[in-house]
Amino acid sequence: MIKLLTGLNGKWMGLFLASLIMVSCDSEDIGPEPQGEVTVSSPTVEPDGSLSLNATATFEAEISGLDGSPTLVYEWSLGAGRGTLMVEQEEKGHQTRTSASTITVRADDIGNESLRVKVLNEENDQFLGENHISFEITEAASCFYELTIFYRNNNWENPGMAGIGMESGSFKTLELSPQNWLMDISPNGQWFLRQDFSDLRNYTIWLEACDGSGSRLLAEGPQLEGATFGPTGKYLYYSKRISYPEQTEDPRARELVRVDIETVEKVFISQFRVFSSGPMVSPDGKWIAFKHSRSTFNPNGTYAGSITHFAVMPAEGGSPRFLVPVESNDLAGYAWSPDSEHLIFNWHKQSGSSDTHTNGIYRIDRQGGNPTLIFAEPEGNGAPIYYANGTRIAFHGHPAGESTQFGIWSIDANGGGLQRLSNNQYNGFLQFIWEP
Repeated sequence: MIKLLTGLNGKWMGLFLASLIMVSCDSEDIGPEPQGEVTVSSPTVEPDGSLSLNATATFEAEISGLDGSPTLVYEWSLGAGRGTLMVEQEEKGHQTRTSASTITVRADDIGNESLRVKVLNEENDQFLGENHISFEITEAASCFYELTIFYRNNNWENPGMAGIGMESGSFKTLELSPQNWLMDISPNGQWFLRQDFSDLRNYTIWLEACDGSGSRLLAEGPQLEGATFGPTGKYLYYSKRISYPEQTEDPRARELVRVDIETVEKVFISQFRVFSSGPMVSPDGKWIAFKHSRSTFNPNGTYAGSITHFAVMPAEGGSPRFLVPVESNDLAGYAWSPDSEHLIFNWHKQSGSSDTHTNGIYRIDRQGGNPTLIFAEPEGNGAPIYYANGTRIAFHGHPAGESTQFGIWSIDANGGGLQRLSNNQYNGFLQFIWEP
């Protein structure tokens, strides 16, 4: 008898649970009844379209068919978590609730993704409608397929950039907003570093897709300078103004900073408490070349000038190795050899050559020693840059002497074979080179 009752109880309990499951499923299928119709769109990403890795895109939700004009709130979420939601450049993770009908998505991982939005009445959290848009996060395509030399004009307010393809002779103009400069291009040819100098109190450095599909803020602050990629494209390097109050004669200094482009984590790789600037990482990733300037003062505390060296230090930080002393403004620019064994630099005195010094492009071993003059009197004040696998060097100047307009010129690695690469009508200043 007891066993029979137990069996009957189990039977009725099973029927009861089954009915609960059916009711639950029916309720879930029905869901809350939307009052309006929601659409999600983006000016740059089509439905089932694509968004390049590391790029950002703005999405907007619109709802129609509502009764009255309730105050709305939007619940945004990423289905696969392959991106990051951002509101006014602040990261919000994979889901967030905002009063704004727009949201920015940064693409972090390759794969399929969907952005869903639920629209609610802010007063009572009543569900009003929802929708989603699906897209794919893809590896960005390179915008360049041949050796390309980039140079700029000298118009600070309205800078212009141009790229010359060395094989095809193709010419590409790059549009920039006022007081924005392109500082470098990533090794894979997909991303520019753009620096905005328009707010002198707060410089900003951006990662800019070369196809114009998106941009991303990497760093901001007073007096950020010398933005450049490392050899793998994983890190950004620049110098930043620092104040050390204990340096009573002059608390100002510059330190070198490394930024992880994926995480935007910043690490100071120098702590010299001097003016360290212009970081340039060797192709093997082991060394950083930079300019090291130390202020000196008279016994009465007045400024007596600076002692400046062209220097090299380990890429992870450490003591600098001084290669050659230069006066503060005489080191115009420098670059590594492809094998990371030596550097070339432009020693450019404003007063010109003298009996004890010749303006020109020099070569110096990474370990130090006496620099060797490669090419005298380039008549330019910019960095020489190796290209064509280290067989040639490009620079800007007017070495032939037929005009005072700066053009882009080239010599072989030993200083011979002078060629003019650009035929621009106005000044052209070599900025950087991309080589596949």
